[in-house]
Amino acid sequence: MRKIIFFFIIICAVQFIYIFQFRSNFNYEIIKNPFDVDSGISYSVSPEIIESRTILKNQKVLDFNLSDIIKKDDYLYQRAIEFNYPIKVNNSSEFVLFLKKEVLPDTCKIIESGEYLTFARC
Repeated sequence: MRKIIFFFIIICAVQFIYIFQFRSNFNYEIIKNPFDVDSGISYSVSPEIIESRTILKNQKVLDFNLSDIIKKDDYLYQRAIEFNYPIKVNNSSEFVLFLKKEVLPDTCKIIESGEYLTFARC
């Protein structure tokens, strides 16, 4: 009887480790430094959004606008607004974020270009 209980405990422990490590997509890096400012952001938002905050902070703008393609993508639009707060989205702002693959209008002048985004003054 003791051998069966011991065997059951071993199987439960192995299953627990398997579920915790491989099935839950748990990543220790997320909770490693929970009080750091940028702890875990690469797991929560896309690289485009992270780059948008970097560009906006480098340029020290108070408000910005998003291109029509970004506005049509619900995920990018919502995350760009939320992640870049307190810098606000203003539809009449002359500073516009474009995806790198977009063609910029002739009236726009590129201020900064990153791996995923282009920041322009239109």
